[in-house]
Amino acid sequence: MKKVIIYISFFFILVSCLSKKDNIDSELNILNDIFLELVGTEYYYERLPIPPMPLEYAENKQDSISHHIQKEKYDEAFANPKLDKSELVLGISSNFNNPKREFRDWNTKESTFPREYYPDSLHSKDFDQLLIELVDSTSFQKGKLELEKLEQTGKYSIKDLGQLEKQNKEYWKSKEYRYIASIRFSDFKINKNNDKAIFYFDFFCGNLCGSGEIIYCIKENGKWKIVERNMLWVS
Repeated sequence: MKKVIIYISFFFILVSCLSKKDNIDSELNILNDIFLELVGTEYYYERLPIPPMPLEYAENKQDSISHHIQKEKYDEAFANPKLDKSELVLGISSNFNNPKREFRDWNTKESTFPREYYPDSLHSKDFDQLLIELVDSTSFQKGKLELEKLEQTGKYSIKDLGQLEKQNKEYWKSKEYRYIASIRFSDFKINKNNDKAIFYFDFFCGNLCGSGEIIYCIKENGKWKIVERNMLWVS
Protein backbone atom coordinates (compact mmCIF):
# COMPACT_ATOMS: atom_id res chain seq x y z
CA MET A 1 0.00 0.00 0.00
CA LYS A 2 2.84 2.37 0.88
CA LYS A 3 4.49 1.65 -2.48
CA VAL A 4 1.25 2.55 -4.28
CA ILE A 5 1.03 5.86 -2.42
CA ILE A 6 4.67 6.62 -3.23
CA TYR A 7 4.14 5.86 -6.94
CA ILE A 8 1.03 8.04 -7.07
CA SER A 9 2.85 10.90 -5.32
CA PHE A 10 5.77 10.58 -7.75
CA PHE A 11 3.36 10.64 -10.70
CA PHE A 12 1.75 13.91 -9.60
CA ILE A 13 5.14 15.52 -8.96
CA LEU A 14 6.29 14.47 -12.43
CA VAL A 15 3.11 15.84 -14.07
CA SER A 16 3.52 19.11 -12.16
CA CYS A 17 7.13 19.48 -13.31
CA LEU A 18 6.24 18.73 -16.91
CA SER A 19 3.40 21.27 -16.78
CA LYS A 20 5.77 23.94 -15.48
CA LYS A 21 8.29 23.10 -18.22
CA ASP A 22 5.55 23.40 -20.84
CA ASN A 23 4.72 26.91 -19.59
CA ILE A 24 8.38 27.97 -19.82
CA ASP A 25 8.63 26.61 -23.35
CA SER A 26 5.45 28.45 -24.33
CA GLU A 27 6.77 31.75 -23.00
CA LEU A 28 10.03 31.31 -24.91
CA ASN A 29 8.12 30.38 -28.06
CA ILE A 30 6.10 33.57 -27.76
CA LEU A 31 9.17 35.77 -27.24
CA ASN A 32 11.15 34.14 -30.03
CA ASP A 33 8.25 34.80 -32.43
CA ILE A 34 7.58 38.42 -31.42
CA PHE A 35 10.84 39.72 -29.93
CA LEU A 36 11.95 42.04 -32.74
CA GLU A 37 8.42 43.37 -33.20
CA LEU A 38 8.24 43.99 -29.46
CA VAL A 39 11.57 45.82 -29.10
CA GLY A 40 11.87 47.36 -32.56
CA THR A 41 14.90 47.70 -34.81
CA GLU A 42 15.36 51.48 -34.70
CA TYR A 43 18.24 50.97 -32.26
CA TYR A 44 20.24 49.27 -35.01
CA TYR A 45 21.20 52.75 -36.15
CA GLU A 46 23.54 55.32 -34.68
CA ARG A 47 21.99 57.82 -32.30
CA LEU A 48 20.72 60.99 -33.91
CA PRO A 49 22.51 64.21 -32.96
CA ILE A 50 20.71 66.59 -30.61
CA PRO A 51 18.23 68.71 -32.62
CA PRO A 52 19.18 72.39 -32.90
CA MET A 53 17.42 74.97 -30.78
CA PRO A 54 14.57 76.74 -32.61
CA LEU A 55 15.74 79.65 -34.74
CA GLU A 56 13.52 82.10 -32.85
CA TYR A 57 15.80 81.70 -29.83
CA ALA A 58 18.83 82.96 -31.77
CA GLU A 59 20.18 86.13 -30.15
CA ASN A 60 22.74 87.07 -32.76
CA LYS A 61 24.12 86.22 -36.20
CA GLN A 62 26.44 83.53 -34.84
CA ASP A 63 23.50 81.74 -33.19
CA SER A 64 21.68 81.75 -36.53
CA ILE A 65 24.70 80.31 -38.35
CA SER A 66 25.10 77.60 -35.69
CA HIS A 67 21.42 76.74 -35.98
CA HIS A 68 21.66 76.16 -39.74
CA ILE A 69 24.84 74.07 -39.41
CA GLN A 70 23.31 71.87 -36.66
CA LYS A 71 20.05 71.54 -38.59
CA GLU A 72 21.87 70.34 -41.71
CA LYS A 73 23.73 67.70 -39.67
CA TYR A 74 20.54 66.58 -37.98
CA ASP A 75 18.54 66.42 -41.22
CA GLU A 76 21.32 64.44 -42.92
CA ALA A 77 21.52 61.93 -40.06
CA PHE A 78 17.73 61.59 -39.98
CA ALA A 79 17.41 61.09 -43.75
CA ASN A 80 20.37 58.71 -44.05
CA PRO A 81 20.75 56.76 -40.80
CA LYS A 82 23.93 54.72 -40.39
CA LEU A 83 24.03 51.25 -38.91
CA ASP A 84 25.66 51.22 -35.49
CA LYS A 85 28.71 48.92 -35.49
CA SER A 86 28.77 48.68 -31.69
CA GLU A 87 27.54 45.65 -29.78
CA LEU A 88 23.90 46.46 -28.99
CA VAL A 89 23.06 45.15 -25.53
CA LEU A 90 19.66 44.57 -23.96
CA GLY A 91 19.62 43.70 -20.26
CA ILE A 92 16.71 41.39 -19.47
CA SER A 93 15.63 40.35 -16.01
CA SER A 94 15.39 36.56 -16.01
CA ASN A 95 12.92 36.68 -13.09
CA PHE A 96 9.29 37.50 -13.73
CA ASN A 97 8.16 40.71 -12.03
CA ASN A 98 4.79 41.21 -10.37
CA PRO A 99 3.20 44.23 -12.13
CA LYS A 100 0.65 44.93 -9.37
CA ARG A 101 1.87 48.54 -8.96
CA GLU A 102 0.78 49.33 -12.53
CA PHE A 103 -2.82 48.32 -11.78
CA ARG A 104 -3.27 49.97 -8.39
CA ASP A 105 -5.71 52.55 -9.79
CA TRP A 106 -7.79 50.08 -11.79
CA ASN A 107 -11.28 49.50 -10.48
CA THR A 108 -11.73 45.79 -11.04
CA LYS A 109 -15.17 45.82 -9.40
CA GLU A 110 -16.76 47.90 -12.17
CA SER A 111 -19.24 46.03 -14.34
CA THR A 112 -17.29 47.14 -17.44
CA PHE A 113 -14.10 45.45 -16.25
CA PRO A 114 -12.13 44.00 -17.95
CA ARG A 115 -13.53 44.80 -21.40
CA GLU A 116 -13.18 48.55 -21.15
CA TYR A 117 -9.41 48.06 -20.92
CA TYR A 118 -8.85 46.48 -24.31
CA PRO A 119 -10.27 46.91 -27.86
CA ASP A 120 -13.71 45.63 -28.83
CA SER A 121 -12.20 43.73 -31.75
CA LEU A 122 -10.35 41.44 -29.32
CA HIS A 123 -13.16 40.89 -26.83
CA SER A 124 -13.39 37.23 -25.85
CA LYS A 125 -13.82 35.15 -22.72
CA ASP A 126 -10.21 34.05 -23.02
CA PHE A 127 -8.76 37.55 -23.05
CA ASP A 128 -11.19 38.56 -20.28
CA GLN A 129 -9.86 35.80 -18.05
CA LEU A 130 -6.20 36.40 -18.95
CA LEU A 131 -6.45 40.11 -18.17
CA ILE A 132 -8.24 39.42 -14.87
CA GLU A 133 -5.41 37.05 -13.91
CA LEU A 134 -2.71 39.55 -14.93
CA VAL A 135 -4.25 42.37 -12.88
CA ASP A 136 -4.88 40.16 -9.84
CA SER A 137 -1.58 40.23 -7.92
CA THR A 138 -2.53 37.03 -6.08
CA SER A 139 -2.49 35.19 -9.43
CA PHE A 140 1.13 36.16 -10.07
CA GLN A 141 3.31 33.11 -10.68
CA LYS A 142 7.02 33.34 -9.95
CA GLY A 143 9.24 32.02 -12.67
CA LYS A 144 12.38 32.51 -14.72
CA LEU A 145 13.19 32.89 -18.38
CA GLU A 146 16.03 30.80 -19.77
CA LEU A 147 17.62 33.72 -21.58
CA GLU A 148 20.12 31.50 -23.38
CA LYS A 149 17.15 29.98 -25.24
CA LEU A 150 16.00 33.40 -26.46
CA GLU A 151 17.37 33.09 -29.98
CA GLN A 152 15.42 35.32 -32.38
CA THR A 153 16.93 38.61 -31.17
CA GLY A 154 18.32 40.03 -34.40
CA LYS A 155 21.40 42.25 -33.91
CA TYR A 156 20.84 42.54 -30.16
CA SER A 157 23.03 40.84 -27.57
CA ILE A 158 21.00 39.62 -24.60
CA LYS A 159 22.54 39.82 -21.14
CA ASP A 160 21.10 38.85 -17.78
CA LEU A 161 20.21 42.12 -16.06
CA GLY A 162 20.93 40.69 -12.61
CA GLN A 163 24.42 39.64 -13.68
CA LEU A 164 25.10 43.03 -15.26
CA GLU A 165 24.16 44.78 -12.03
CA LYS A 166 26.54 42.54 -10.05
CA GLN A 167 29.44 43.04 -12.46
CA ASN A 168 29.22 46.80 -12.87
CA LYS A 169 26.95 49.24 -11.03
CA GLU A 170 27.10 51.60 -14.02
CA TYR A 171 26.76 48.95 -16.72
CA TRP A 172 24.70 51.30 -18.90
CA LYS A 173 27.76 53.56 -19.29
CA SER A 174 30.07 50.81 -20.54
CA LYS A 175 32.43 51.73 -23.38
CA GLU A 176 32.62 48.09 -24.46
CA TYR A 177 29.13 48.12 -25.91
CA ARG A 178 26.10 50.36 -26.46
CA TYR A 179 23.53 49.70 -23.78
CA ILE A 180 20.05 49.99 -25.28
CA ALA A 181 17.59 49.25 -22.47
CA SER A 182 16.63 47.22 -19.42
CA ILE A 183 13.63 44.93 -19.89
CA ARG A 184 11.39 43.25 -17.34
CA PHE A 185 8.52 40.87 -18.02
CA SER A 186 5.61 39.83 -15.86
CA ASP A 187 4.58 36.20 -15.84
CA PHE A 188 2.84 35.19 -19.07
CA LYS A 189 -0.86 34.44 -19.00
CA ILE A 190 -1.68 31.83 -21.66
CA ASN A 191 -5.09 30.29 -22.35
CA LYS A 192 -5.75 26.54 -22.29
CA ASN A 193 -5.77 26.28 -26.08
CA ASN A 194 -2.33 27.89 -26.17
CA ASP A 195 -3.40 30.39 -28.84
CA LYS A 196 -3.91 33.59 -26.79
CA ALA A 197 -1.55 35.22 -24.33
CA ILE A 198 -0.95 38.50 -22.52
CA PHE A 199 1.90 39.84 -20.40
CA TYR A 200 3.21 43.11 -18.99
CA PHE A 201 6.44 44.53 -20.40
CA ASP A 202 8.72 47.27 -18.98
CA PHE A 203 11.28 48.96 -21.23
CA PHE A 204 13.72 51.38 -19.56
CA CYS A 205 16.02 53.17 -22.00
CA GLY A 206 17.27 56.04 -19.82
CA ASN A 207 16.47 58.38 -16.92
CA LEU A 208 13.58 59.96 -18.81
CA CYS A 209 13.06 57.24 -21.38
CA GLY A 210 10.86 54.22 -20.98
CA SER A 211 7.41 52.69 -21.18
CA GLY A 212 5.18 50.03 -19.69
CA GLU A 213 2.70 48.06 -21.82
CA ILE A 214 0.30 45.16 -21.73
CA ILE A 215 1.00 43.01 -24.77
CA TYR A 216 -1.80 40.94 -26.34
CA CYS A 217 -0.77 38.04 -28.56
CA ILE A 218 -2.48 35.38 -30.62
CA LYS A 219 -1.10 32.33 -32.40
CA GLU A 220 -1.88 31.92 -36.08
CA ASN A 221 -0.52 29.18 -38.34
CA GLY A 222 1.78 28.04 -35.55
CA LYS A 223 3.34 31.48 -35.00
CA TRP A 224 2.71 34.07 -32.28
CA LYS A 225 2.09 37.69 -33.20
CA ILE A 226 1.23 40.90 -31.34
CA VAL A 227 -2.33 42.10 -31.93
CA GLU A 228 -2.48 44.92 -29.37
CA ARG A 229 -0.16 47.05 -27.24
CA ASN A 230 -1.85 48.84 -24.36
CA MET A 231 0.49 51.61 -23.17
CA LEU A 232 0.09 52.20 -19.43
CA TRP A 233 2.84 54.79 -19.05
CA VAL A 234 5.58 56.46 -21.05
CA SER A 235 8.39 58.90 -20.32
